[in-house]
Amino acid sequence: MTTQMIQEAVDTLHQAFQDFKEANDQRLLHLETKGVTDPLTDSKVNRLNDLVEKAQNRLARLETAAQRPYVAPAAEADTAEKAAFFSYVRKGTEGVEQKALSSLNQEGGGYLIPTALLDTIQATMAVTSPMRSVSRVAAISTDALELLQEKGSADVGWVAETAERPETGTPELQKVRIPVHQIYAKPRASQKLLDDANVDIETWLAQKIAEKMTVTENAAFINGDGNGKPKGFLAYDTVEVGKGEWGKFEAVVSKENDALTDGDVLLEAFHALKAPYLRGASWLMARSALAAIRKLKGGDGHYLWQPSLIDGTPSTLLGYPVMVTDDMPALQAGRPSVAVAFGNFREAYQIVDRAGLHVLRDPFSAKPYVEFYATKRVGGDVINFDALKFINFAKD
Repeated sequence: MTTQMIQEAVDTLHQAFQDFKEANDQRLLHLETKGVTDPLTDSKVNRLNDLVEKAQNRLARLETAAQRPYVAPAAEADTAEKAAFFSYVRKGTEGVEQKALSSLNQEGGGYLIPTALLDTIQATMAVTSPMRSVSRVAAISTDALELLQEKGSADVGWVAETAERPETGTPELQKVRIPVHQIYAKPRASQKLLDDANVDIETWLAQKIAEKMTVTENAAFINGDGNGKPKGFLAYDTVEVGKGEWGKFEAVVSKENDALTDGDVLLEAFHALKAPYLRGASWLMARSALAAIRKLKGGDGHYLWQPSLIDGTPSTLLGYPVMVTDDMPALQAGRPSVAVAFGNFREAYQIVDRAGLHVLRDPFSAKPYVEFYATKRVGGDVINFDALKFINFAKD
């Protein structure tokens, strides 16, 4: 029964009860005014009162039910899909129709994870992956995402009503192609664990897949060489601020070389970023760089780094969020590194997900364990070299 049907039943019963009550009140008033004795016996009056009370109670229950939020039942197809997948995880192909074992990558085979479970995995990865939380993410159904990026911007100018209008410059277009690459995770569980009905093995599997893939792909988004994996932003060359060109990032060279005891280099990196990219910008660094930054104070004696007072909200540096990941190079004495990045990662980096995630159940390779070979295809590359700046800690 839908919410509308419940509400209509409540309204109908409420109106009928009000009509009955009004008619009964008028009848009693008429009898009292005329001084006529009610022909109904006491037992009949009591029975009538009982019926009225029951009607009131029923009306109250219906009104309470109508106020509860309506939760639509899961679609029959989704329920059957999840049931078939759960059966496959616990028992293999037994009881699962072969046509359900579909794959966008026929060569790899496996079971295509149901949409509901895939959404859980992707949501977990979006929260736990530093790069996914700040970068641009697109889903495709092909082998690559192709974009046209502008190198520079179009020229415009003011002109009088009758003055000549010389030709303005047009930006050069750069074609960017971001292919997707296969990434896998292979968690394992014992058959005894799979047979235990009290264990939510499906949620466990989703969490393990998300955890393992997040660690691997986040490292590639930062340091990947683009050979069979996404190309990370640290794979590109750097030049000094003011000498930027397409295919190279601008970097502020620290005067302290491999140390960080002065906050001026942070201010230089901040002011090197163009104003349009400041909205949505953030810092990205390893724990060792953060440890050094937390000790820095401004001229007023206050720390530059400000801790977050709200759970789930990042701390800030110069007013912008700080993201920490050990995939960034560590700040260590005697070792040159690009340990700190600042910019608008959503404008600078594009992550591409190929639709679908597949699981192949393998009960033979690691007995007495059952391995789950999960694969998906993901890519990533830089799309805007102006939106990100680095701090380069060079060696003496």
